[in-house]
Amino acid sequence: MHMKVDHSQFELDGDRLTHKPTGAVFWIGEKEFVNCEWGETKLASGYDYSREELVEAAHQIFLQERTGRA
Repeated sequence: MHMKVDHSQFELDGDRLTHKPTGAVFWIGEKEFVNCEWGETKLASGYDYSREELVEAAHQIFLQERTGRA
């Protein structure tokens, strides 16, 4: 079953952002692209998350963090 990605599912720790349900870890690369170490996007529970949605959410969170600190 497809699960919607929500910003509340992420935890920011310094420059790393972790999607708690899947374990995917994101960070900003040299040219400001979001890089990732993928966790399991298809969970044993039958839930699955779209990689595209995860990347988009991570990008939005990083942008919010940047503007919030400025």
